[in-house]
Amino acid sequence: MNRTLLKNVKLFLIDIDGVVFKGNTLIENAEDAVNILQRNGVRTIFVTNNSTRSRNDLVHRLRAAGINVDSEDILTTAYCATQYVLALGLETTYIIGEKGLFEEFMAAGLTIVSENFERCDAVVVGMDRNYNYRKLSTAFKFIQSNAKFIATNTDATLPTERGEIPGAGAMVSSLEGCTQKKPIVIGKPNTYLMKLALERAKLPVKDCVVVGDRPETDIAMARKGGCLGIIVLTGVTNKKRRNEYPIHQKPDLIYSSLLELSKEYEKHR
Repeated sequence: MNRTLLKNVKLFLIDIDGVVFKGNTLIENAEDAVNILQRNGVRTIFVTNNSTRSRNDLVHRLRAAGINVDSEDILTTAYCATQYVLALGLETTYIIGEKGLFEEFMAAGLTIVSENFERCDAVVVGMDRNYNYRKLSTAFKFIQSNAKFIATNTDATLPTERGEIPGAGAMVSSLEGCTQKKPIVIGKPNTYLMKLALERAKLPVKDCVVVGDRPETDIAMARKGGCLGIIVLTGVTNKKRRNEYPIHQKPDLIYSSLLELSKEYEKHR
């Protein structure tokens, strides 16, 4: 693949886990990489399937790492789930998830119900390290009563400093199993995050590239959305050749890190 294709890119959609951070640890030189892109006039929007942190939390986290960002530069599946629920005109939600998911739904003015309610409009499921049978049973009850079943994402694992841990897909799969229903999935590989990012940046898809570490989510979204897809090898995948990936997950380019990609982009400007 001709790497000069990078020179036409105006919008970088950058994953966070495995690209900028691994767990709570900043990946080496990731801040320098983003700064190189920004000083070359490119728009950077961080798009993450991880629903455990709110956009405000991520702003503080990224700024503390030396990356210039505000809430308009971040799209999480937690925030995007609120936009989806609002667009449907739904009001009451039961949430399986962590602090970031609750914060985004409260900020959006949506009502979060407890297990004591008989019905709600939607069940929203994200990563939850305190998931238990009570939460499963409550969500099951609501979905059986025709609540919309919405998943922030179905990632099987989440990369951390200590290796991979079970991701939101584990929670979602348990509910699929007992309800025999498929969720509406907000996150990658679906293109909802990409569409919101393009609207925000006011740019066409041909000016966009998706940068991530997961072929089954990041690159699959790029393929579905019709833009360039780039894999970096700082996260869950270490496959260095394009022919190692299935066709619907095949990256256009592969780099060892976000820094290597940023330097290549600067070279072709």
